[in-house]
Amino acid sequence: MTTLLVKVEGRTLRFDRREPVRIGRSIDADVLLTASSVSRRHAVLEPDGDAWVLVDQGSQFGTFVDERAVTRERLVGPATVRCGLPTRGATFEVVPEVAADDAALTQARPPAAVPDTPPEVRGTEEGLDETVVISGAAIRAHGEARERSGPDLLVVAADREHRFRHPSTLKIGRHPDSDVVVDDPVCSRRHVELTAEPGGWRLRSLSESGTWSDGRRVTDRFFDSRLDLRLGHPVAGPTLTLAPLLSAEEEERRFARRRRGRWLAVAGMGLALSGLVAVAVVGALLAFGGSGRDSLDVLTGDELDRAKAATVQLVGESTDGDGGTVRITGSGSVLTSDGLILTNAHVAAPSAPGLEEFYPDEPALEDPDYLLVALVDPLDDSPASPSYRARPVVVDGERDVAVVQVYADADGNDLTGDLDLATMPLGDSDEMSSGDQITVLGFPGISGSARLSVTTGVVSTFIDRGDLGPRSEIDTDARIAPGNSGGAAINNDAEIIGIPSATFQQDGSPVVSGRIRPINFVMDVIEEAEAEVDDR
Repeated sequence: MTTLLVKVEGRTLRFDRREPVRIGRSIDADVLLTASSVSRRHAVLEPDGDAWVLVDQGSQFGTFVDERAVTRERLVGPATVRCGLPTRGATFEVVPEVAADDAALTQARPPAAVPDTPPEVRGTEEGLDETVVISGAAIRAHGEARERSGPDLLVVAADREHRFRHPSTLKIGRHPDSDVVVDDPVCSRRHVELTAEPGGWRLRSLSESGTWSDGRRVTDRFFDSRLDLRLGHPVAGPTLTLAPLLSAEEEERRFARRRRGRWLAVAGMGLALSGLVAVAVVGALLAFGGSGRDSLDVLTGDELDRAKAATVQLVGESTDGDGGTVRITGSGSVLTSDGLILTNAHVAAPSAPGLEEFYPDEPALEDPDYLLVALVDPLDDSPASPSYRARPVVVDGERDVAVVQVYADADGNDLTGDLDLATMPLGDSDEMSSGDQITVLGFPGISGSARLSVTTGVVSTFIDRGDLGPRSEIDTDARIAPGNSGGAAINNDAEIIGIPSATFQQDGSPVVSGRIRPINFVMDVIEEAEAEVDDR
């Protein structure tokens, strides 16, 4: 049978068994990929005689072989495989081989014999800035294999990802023999110790300068969900993200507990008001599983700050049918550090075909020559003076979405050097349900203030527009007003789940609700824009 080599993220995995090789974001995948547009169960590689067959498992953003979209592809020679979007997907090499040099390979499965010493952590001779990514095969408690009793752990530091098996103990700090090295003078040599416990992990801070979460000092904390930290200083310290990795089934159960927790929390408040405090306490215990360790999903201050930094104000000049000058204002979300920005079509290109179906009563406007892009001043959330000019890359008026690209400074001069803008990650709007909390960011200016506006609400329901299909709009009670158009609606992980686009008020009703275009509904437009920019 043909051996399969998979070269991914600097590692080479070898598979010489007869079972399919699972690929995706799920922790039980044989080839684990962490890119945001990779599905949990994205694809499989199935052995087929002297070849392997790559089969897409109904992934959201597709599987590609040598940049060709495939659903089933027989591989008899080396190939480059991409799972997901061009800039937010994962790429790896697949090499079917009859024989290979074992000395050059990393086993894809734990070996039969395990060394008695912990895995070596290596650094470069100068700077010591390289940290080994410890594989599941190497994680043991001093030579003795231990059964997994909790979620594995993803550690993100200095834009590098490190994965650790549960159970294990690891140290994080500036010292070169740390399991994760953080090469920052604010970080202590021995800063944090992480120890596996049943169902999760425990963090102990070893630094006198402190470990901080959302502005509060953390000394000893159990966690079983994502934890965002700063080391040495609550604002200026290097960031550290700790994310327990659960299987798809475990994640589904966690989401179900959170939704049940929100429902019971509301019910508990009503019962308390009626004097039934005891019943409310029982409801709270049920919501958290009785352990006190599961908490409601919330948007942290650090996550909101990152989303604010990636929200921009867009301003353009247009002309109406009478030749009068009209000022267009809207909002946008930065997708890539080099200036790809997501917004509404009626902000970037108001004459785009299809928009008249959305806004039949709006006057016809010419497209602006360019949009001025103003970043957020972190001191007071106000838009700074415009820094850049941007113009459309892809526009879809029928879905009221556009992607624009920064191409010059505010005066029209060519850019010098590379941009390094704050960005906002994309979420999955299909995971949202009625009652889930959302936060809307933009520049509506309805309060007499030019500053960035942040409003919160819930997903009230999903609208099935006959011309656009099921779940084509999200209805929300979060306040949306003119100027919010093109901004971001984010979930509690600060990921974009939609674009605030319009308001809705039924005749004779005083109720005004907001309408949001789900991000999954326009993902192909984003992918097209990214591909267009890559080809330039």
